[in-house]
Amino acid sequence: MASQPAGRQLGRIRLNEVSLDVMESIVLRLDNEVFEYISSKLPKGSNVNTVISIELEGDHLNLKLDLEASGPFGDLYDYEQILQDAINHARVVFEKLIEKYRS
Repeated sequence: MASQPAGRQLGRIRLNEVSLDVMESIVLRLDNEVFEYISSKLPKGSNVNTVISIELEGDHLNLKLDLEASGPFGDLYDYEQILQDAINHARVVFEKLIEKYRS
């Protein structure tokens, strides 16, 4: 089973103010996007778990991901690479969502 450890920071984005409602909305949308991304890359019958959180630390937001995927055809699918690609995808989506709410 491949996984990414909890607590991996993707980077820091400075914000003056982000409400809890906005953060919750971003986390929900991001979780759906990442889950769908991983699921689309794996065969049917695969198990995918995503736990995504945002922590406000001073004037920074830290995005934390805990991603797991397992399933059949481990010799045909590079689960570690798919999870790494999902992290990169999450970063892009997160930045787009933040920009949307900053505007």
